[in-house]
Amino acid sequence: MLKSIKVVILALILGVLASLTPVVGHAQSLDYAALKYGTNQTSMASGYFVHPAQVTVKNHAYVVTMDIKTAKKLTSWPVTVLSVDGHAPENVRKTKDSAGNSHLYYAFTTTDLKRKVTAKLAIDVPDVYKAKHLIAFKFKTAHLPALTTAKTATTAAKTTQSTPAATSRRHQQAAAKSSSASTAKPNTKTSKRHHSRQTSQSSSNKTSSQASQATQTSSSSSQQTTAEADQVPQQKTHWGGLIGGAVAIIVLVGGGSWWYFGRH
Repeated sequence: MLKSIKVVILALILGVLASLTPVVGHAQSLDYAALKYGTNQTSMASGYFVHPAQVTVKNHAYVVTMDIKTAKKLTSWPVTVLSVDGHAPENVRKTKDSAGNSHLYYAFTTTDLKRKVTAKLAIDVPDVYKAKHLIAFKFKTAHLPALTTAKTATTAAKTTQSTPAATSRRHQQAAAKSSSASTAKPNTKTSKRHHSRQTSQSSSNKTSSQASQATQTSSSSSQQTTAEADQVPQQKTHWGGLIGGAVAIIVLVGGGSWWYFGRH
């Protein structure tokens, strides 16, 4: 176990160091043609350029170094590179050889040398010629080394992932995630059935309550009706009074008739 951990740590350290260290390949010669801009014709400035150019691979790109040589009689460094491939020239350096000729070294960085690379030059030969020109370079890329995009850090990461310790950690993490997901997410079907039972029970309780209330209301109404009926007075027939009244009427009628017929 400790050995696996040491291997992982060493691989990570090497990956970090590799990503921080510039990747530089061996310089190779690369021939080219100096052309008039927009054509395939040789430029009149082609004689100034020394062949071949030098190419190195650095940080997954091509670094091309070129040399412009001008004769001593044309004064010192009469040609200036204003731009190359849309950028200012890199690593500009001026020297003279033993014959007094001027050498102007400059470089540019690119990831594609199969296309034409444009440069802008300023030529100034006192009392002879002064102008600015565009020029294009067409490189012969048959033996050009290929660029590598894979980085050592990526390789180190793959090595780390393939170690037994890393594999074990991945399995543990996967198991932990699976357990967390099971705990965090309840069974949907069980939840729905539980909710359905709760809803059914609630509806049943509600119906029973309503029925009980209706029964209580009906009972109350019946009791109230009965109470009201008990409060209505009952009519009773008084036979003694009726007989006495009838006798009184007969006496009055009979007495009245006797008095009337006695006087006449």
